[in-house]
Amino acid sequence: MIYTLPDGRQVDLSKVESISKIRDYGQVDNIVQKYLIGFSIRLTNKEIIEVKDIYHYSDWSEVKLRMNKLREDIINQWKSMQ
Repeated sequence: MIYTLPDGRQVDLSKVESISKIRDYGQVDNIVQKYLIGFSIRLTNKEIIEVKDIYHYSDWSEVKLRMNKLREDIINQWKSMQ
């Protein structure tokens, strides 16, 4: 099953080995008060797909919720294939 990420990239869920927890990647270079949050998807061929979103500190909770929903959706569809 192919899953399309919000940025248009596609992931073959049959090749997913693991999905990391959501983590903060820290501040974006040269952009004041902008940070990255996201998670990674490890495929069976050892390729890693980083799923990230930029947020301003005041938008953290909204972006975190959106990332949680995306991650949970991917995990649910991945588990339904097994």
